Amino acid sequence: MLDMLRRSVTGWTAKILMSLLVLSFVVWGIGGAINGGSVGAVLSAGETAVTPQDYALAYSRAEARIAQQIGRRPSAQEAQMFGLDQSVLSQLMAGAVLDEQARRIGLGMSEDELAKQIASDPTFHDSNGTFSRTAFRNILANARISEEQYITSQAQSARRTQLLEAVSTGADAPKTFETALGLYNGERRTIDYFTLTAAALPPVADPDEKALQTYFDAHKDNYAAPEYRSIAYADLSPQAISDPSTISEDQIAADYEAHKDLYTTPERRRVQQIVFSDTDAAQAAKAKLDAGESFEQVAKDNGKSLADTELGLLSRTQIPDDKLAEAAFSLEKDGISDVVQGAFGPAILHVTEIEPAGVKPLPEVSDDIRKQLALANAADAVNTAYDTFEDARAGGATFMESAKNAAIPVKTVAAVDSQGNGPDGKPVDLPAGKDLLEQAFQTEPGFDNVPVNQGSNGYVFYDVVSVDPAHARTLDEVKDKVVADWKEEQTRDALQKKAEALKAEVEKGKSIADAAREVGGEPKTAASVTRQSGLSELGQSGIAAAFSGPRGTVAATPASNSDSRLILKVAEVSPPADPQSNVGTQERQQMSAMLENDLVQSYVTLLQNQYPVSVNPAAIDQAKAMVR
Repeated sequence: MLDMLRRSVTGWTAKILMSLLVLSFVVWGIGGAINGGSVGAVLSAGETAVTPQDYALAYSRAEARIAQQIGRRPSAQEAQMFGLDQSVLSQLMAGAVLDEQARRIGLGMSEDELAKQIASDPTFHDSNGTFSRTAFRNILANARISEEQYITSQAQSARRTQLLEAVSTGADAPKTFETALGLYNGERRTIDYFTLTAAALPPVADPDEKALQTYFDAHKDNYAAPEYRSIAYADLSPQAISDPSTISEDQIAADYEAHKDLYTTPERRRVQQIVFSDTDAAQAAKAKLDAGESFEQVAKDNGKSLADTELGLLSRTQIPDDKLAEAAFSLEKDGISDVVQGAFGPAILHVTEIEPAGVKPLPEVSDDIRKQLALANAADAVNTAYDTFEDARAGGATFMESAKNAAIPVKTVAAVDSQGNGPDGKPVDLPAGKDLLEQAFQTEPGFDNVPVNQGSNGYVFYDVVSVDPAHARTLDEVKDKVVADWKEEQTRDALQKKAEALKAEVEKGKSIADAAREVGGEPKTAASVTRQSGLSELGQSGIAAAFSGPRGTVAATPASNSDSRLILKVAEVSPPADPQSNVGTQERQQMSAMLENDLVQSYVTLLQNQYPVSVNPAAIDQAKAMVR
């Protein structure tokens, strides 16, 4: 288990979530399993049986979880790849033996207690926080679960929870594990190191024709040309066809006057508030304020700092309580209100700043109004242009003719691959982006294609002009790229060989400083680094190498920059004085949760040995047929 903990230091959260997920399958699993034998049961343990309907529901839910991950329902092959069958079967087997154990020892819950648990579930509460029979029925109906199924499931869940809590609650990880983890987390090391860069090596000469051809033949697939398509498109969206120049100054002025409130900033006030427990306390505080005591001191006398009283710079509508809003906006600057009966009790307000209302002048907003009016006009024109284009296509017009009839400009992309890149490897700008590409690569030249939706009121009509199929390229076509790649590979190899040679010299006694000077490097020291704090200096590979052995360990490893290597030596190793202080509260909780999960799994295994599970493959096939 200690090895597992050490391997899990950088992934605690994920592993605990997985453990809790497994536990939830066992506890809540699947509602509807019945006690009493069943001839058509998928599986049984003692007198507890799981029906094909139970299996079908569990399978559907597991399938839905996978669908959320991959964005669609998995195929039969994908379900098999994910181990769906075995996962569902294991889940149901665990639930069955727990139910059988609960039956054998007479474990249960009274109807009154079960009703209380259901009624306390906030899922079924109304706006007043009380149980709503209507909400209960509606939610279950939406989930396609009957009341009887839900109640049976809750009772089953309660029995399983009682069993598992008896086994696992209060399980704490042994101090030995915490100490080991603390030693791991808190260990500090001092690392002497330097960086070897390609600049320290002789430049790599160009390859001869034979070497270049050999390299090209070995990596030919990397230089193949993908399929390219030439696409003509007509962008029919308000943004594409709007023309601000058609909007007159009179239209702008009229719109400004009609919507002047949009350009008006309401009066705002910075308000402080003290809320009191009762009216007497508020009146006493008001008397102190009237006598000249500061608002800050009165707040302090009532257990609040000045920061606690700040409501912020607010408009009248931003104060939800009408009485408080009326009081705040009736005061002068630095004024203090009388006692106001607010929603949360009697309060006194203090206004420290008043920002008057203001209106942006027309010249300041005219450009925005012009664009908005042009967009509004264009939005109306979109539908007309759409109908004109479609009518033309239906009448036999070509793509270009239809676009011309609808007055939609057409642009043509000479060549783009399925990833949206041109022959130069740079992204091609296309409206509707990936959606247009996906559709364009699923059709052929000359087809009348359905337009791609763009936003809430836009379309992209398109036509595949031509297709240049994927094909192998000759060496002459990509020679410059092949030469660059060959030289890059040679440089990496030379860099690695030199790093290994320098490592060997340091292992024989040469100092890091002398080895660094040999290649023009700068010797450095990372002092007292941990596995976490040293990442910024040494990188992930450097830290892994630095903590891979005892004091004196020498390593050559990739640097954060892929074109460099680190040569390092462990100069000092210091264990923490107090290992326990290097274990966080969350880590302790996670270790305890892992231990609880281990106990649960062990208990389920024990029950499976005590109550052998019988599986009916024919019933499983029947259950799967219900799903498909």
